[in-house]
Amino acid sequence: MEGEVVIGPHMYEPDASDEEVNDVAGNVEIVTSVRLNVDCLREWCVCFNCQTMSTARECVCCAEIPEVVAKIAEAHMTNVKCITDHPGMQAVCLDPWGLQVAWFAYRQQYRGNAFEGPMHAKYRHIAYRQLVRWCFGYLGRDTRVVLPACAVSCIRAHFPPQNEEPCLFKGFQPAAHQQLPHLN
Repeated sequence: MEGEVVIGPHMYEPDASDEEVNDVAGNVEIVTSVRLNVDCLREWCVCFNCQTMSTARECVCCAEIPEVVAKIAEAHMTNVKCITDHPGMQAVCLDPWGLQVAWFAYRQQYRGNAFEGPMHAKYRHIAYRQLVRWCFGYLGRDTRVVLPACAVSCIRAHFPPQNEEPCLFKGFQPAAHQQLPHLN
């Protein structure tokens, strides 16, 4: 309507100065360098099971993701400090028989678009999907989340590439249209 005033979020907040913008950019660079530095692993990993991943975005501890922290709390055990120590991790993400069943369901759902490859690669792929479903529930098509470095490392250790394959992992890949938040 003509003359109607539309109020938007943060509409009346002052714009950031160039100095404030540069400070934020500098902090992002510092966080990135800390997360990728093996010697600084304990500055961001509190579960003591993480490994440095190939990008700073993937260097996230299970204790930094609220949905994963909630899943850890469901264990009602004081000695579970990491999602990889949760009693459900083995059954949901690491058990080959359970992953086989999950693979058949995945293949049925995606038919011709289902991931194909060697069995250990399928198990890794399905284990990551199972971890997402277990911790986050249903996300919707093309919605992706960064998984904790400890869980990714655990899954990779259980289903490593075979000797003849190069040991290069794709890592996190957002959907083409997905905007992701920056690291804190």
